[in-house]
Amino acid sequence: MPVVQTITLAPGASTGWHYHPGRVQVMVLSGTLTRTLADGSVVVSSPGDGLVEEAGPEHVHIGRNLGTVPVVLAASYDVPEGSQLAVDAPAPQWSR
Repeated sequence: MPVVQTITLAPGASTGWHYHPGRVQVMVLSGTLTRTLADGSVVVSSPGDGLVEEAGPEHVHIGRNLGTVPVVLAASYDVPEGSQLAVDAPAPQWSR
C-alpha cells in the first residue's frame, strides 16, 4: 500500500545518506532540492519537478537544501508492508 508524506528540509539541512526499500515518487513543491546519487552524479530539482527514487541499497543517495528557503517535497512510497520508508546508509566510499 502506498504511503504519502510531506517532507520539509530547512535551509542547510540534508536527508543523510539513505536508500528506500520500495520505489518512491517525489514532487518538489517549493525550494530547490540537490541530490547526490550513488554514482556521484548531482541532480538539481526545482518546484514542479518530479523525480523517482528506485528501491534498494544500490540506489543510495542524499538530498540537500543548499538554498535559503525550505525545500518542501510530496513523496509517495511504494514499500512492502512492514518496511521502513527509508534506511540509513553509509556514504559511498568515493565521497569520504
